[in-house]
Amino acid sequence: MATTSKSAPIMVHRRNDSKYAQIDLWNRITGDTPLSSSPSTTKSFLLNDRHPLSHSVPVSPRHSEVLSPKIEDVKGAKETEVVVPKNEHPVPRYAAAQYGRTLHHPKLNQPTLEQEAGHLMMLAGNRLLNYSAREGNREEHCGVDDKGQYHEDLVSKLSKALLLGSSNGNLHEMSKDNSNDDNFSSPTSTLFFPDATFRNEPDESNPAHQNVDAFLGTCGLTSDELQQHTQQFPEMAPLQTYDFSKNQTYGELEPQTPSHSFVVCSDTQLGISSKNREWETELEYSRRAIRMINAMDPPPRFVCVCGDLIDMEYTFEERKGYKDGFGSKEECDAVQDRQNEDFQEVWSHLREDVAICCLCGNHDVGNRPTPTSIQRYKDAFGDEYLAFWVNGTYNIVLNNVLFVDPSGAREIFDKQLVWLEDRLKYAQEHDAKMIFVFGHHPWFLYDENETPEDLHGLSPYPEEWQDPSHPIDKDTGFFDAYFSIPKGYRDLALALFKKYGVNASFCGHFHQNVISKTKWGMDNIITAPLSVVFESSGKPQQHEENGRGIRIVNVELRPEQGGDLNASRGRIPSKQVRSGGTISHYFLPLQS
Repeated sequence: MATTSKSAPIMVHRRNDSKYAQIDLWNRITGDTPLSSSPSTTKSFLLNDRHPLSHSVPVSPRHSEVLSPKIEDVKGAKETEVVVPKNEHPVPRYAAAQYGRTLHHPKLNQPTLEQEAGHLMMLAGNRLLNYSAREGNREEHCGVDDKGQYHEDLVSKLSKALLLGSSNGNLHEMSKDNSNDDNFSSPTSTLFFPDATFRNEPDESNPAHQNVDAFLGTCGLTSDELQQHTQQFPEMAPLQTYDFSKNQTYGELEPQTPSHSFVVCSDTQLGISSKNREWETELEYSRRAIRMINAMDPPPRFVCVCGDLIDMEYTFEERKGYKDGFGSKEECDAVQDRQNEDFQEVWSHLREDVAICCLCGNHDVGNRPTPTSIQRYKDAFGDEYLAFWVNGTYNIVLNNVLFVDPSGAREIFDKQLVWLEDRLKYAQEHDAKMIFVFGHHPWFLYDENETPEDLHGLSPYPEEWQDPSHPIDKDTGFFDAYFSIPKGYRDLALALFKKYGVNASFCGHFHQNVISKTKWGMDNIITAPLSVVFESSGKPQQHEENGRGIRIVNVELRPEQGGDLNASRGRIPSKQVRSGGTISHYFLPLQS
């Protein structure tokens, strides 16, 4: 394996096979080239102000397009650069904040590639220390007289397992004993101990074997933590130290506080009550919501508006034959542009220390999204799917209108699906305390296995659409089946959410509050709108009132625990969501 100097850029490998995790991890520390990197599978890119260094990122050919952090379809942009959109606000908003598949805000410090690599090292070191502590408690049962020697031998054994767990001699045994990739959920879950004939002396000619005890002994600990750990386990004091800065942080990757909050809104849908003849009505609802959010103390970390930001999208008028006063696609597009501008102007009054994340609904990109309709949305609001860290929790924002009908943008749907699993794996590798998913459409209304035949409810057309001269039949409206994602596409997403322990999904689209849960524990939370309100005849009794308003979500973390799946060994677990914290939430109706 070729080596590089210590000053070489950190090599970051988005692992698709975590059997290579141990040796890849140590290679990052020593500066060695990661496994499987080659000119054909490596891209270099510039991350401007967020990541000022140039990095080589080995990716598989299948994922290379997905993992490249460029903004697709930006005219004149080089393929290897992230283009930072122009920002006309005091803090990043909309397209100036939603780019590079993440959310940018001064109060949400997203980790750099260097911080991500350091975080993985810290997690691996802490797991090894915890393992050492457990082994230390067994010393008396093992008849160990020299505790210092016992610890030295243990660290040496762990070192060899970490460094050589994926070597050619051990891969066969690993694959034979652990053929299921689910067993390899963390960089240290694949430790393989050499047999008794393996020589324990480090190979001084191999830089990857130098200072390994220092890494294993103190990885991720500040000097104060190291001193505390040494006092608690004096027999396991590290032989050497690894130089981590006392004040090193990992941005929002790690919890900064024991709790935080965020706000969910949905269906601001400017123009819906008047069928796009005016939208001052909906703008006033948004202003009232913003005043409520701005008055929160402490303030929420972010606000997510779950789609249908505006009402006008030309395909809805096209299907009606342009009979409501709009004569062409161009006229509809002009109205949509004005509604987008008015939405952005009003929501720019959100307090500057609170981030805002906007996602697209079917009235933003159409019931059958196309590359053109998605690009129109991106021009106004930025990336239509992205992910970001907040206080140790991972938040994934999706364009799940594509899960209703991907036929108009199949390639974008496929890319997003691959990206989604990659981000869930990434969150698991970094031991996310909790994972939240945001979309417009509910994945289901009442039951995760529901089909259209199971949904018999009807939401009558709203009062705002009533014309005294032409009364609307109260037996007409929107059937519940219209609001639920088709089961085939739903199952694709829910299988991933279950595998990686997603805690909660937040959405809108139904224009009413509904709270449900999967059998494996994921909350499915539908939030009522900031526009017209529906009331379905098929909805089970709810424990919160329906109406216009905002949802406040409080997150309580368990700092002493990681985000491991809450599964019990030896029996079928009742819950399979991540166990790093809990949420409580309530719906706050608009105040006059």
